[in-house]
Amino acid sequence: GNWAVWSAPASRENDRRRDRRSMASPSTHGAFEVDGVHTEVLVTDYGTRVLVLVTQIGKLGTMFLARGASAGPAGASAGLDPPDVRVLVGRHDDEMLEAAARRIAHVLKGRGIDKEILVSLGLPPKGLGVASLRGIVRCASEFALEALGA
Repeated sequence: GNWAVWSAPASRENDRRRDRRSMASPSTHGAFEVDGVHTEVLVTDYGTRVLVLVTQIGKLGTMFLARGASAGPAGASAGLDPPDVRVLVGRHDDEMLEAAARRIAHVLKGRGIDKEILVSLGLPPKGLGVASLRGIVRCASEFALEALGA
């Protein structure tokens, strides 16, 4: 008698767990060497937003939100204005990081990704040269485009 009452909530809880798993956002992970440094990229499509997380330090780092610059036809990124980028969390005074986040978002938007783009850059605070940063941006952008099917 009483066992049926207790087993029903457990069954509903299992159903809820199963529903949560099926609602998970698709993510793609890649690991690369950029100028000899292990670099990880994670791309997650949340439907209305895309997250591009790039880390060389194993942490989220500085999180940017990129908006604006309407999408153009594939490959037409040269004609678009770069998106507006603002720091959500992290280093507010790092122009190089901001430029990198803006470029990643610009590439994605130029290839038809018409969503808000969150860019998280977990990079060493000092010692990254312009060439290394360009390599990171290129690697992350190309991987994100492939992951998103753009």
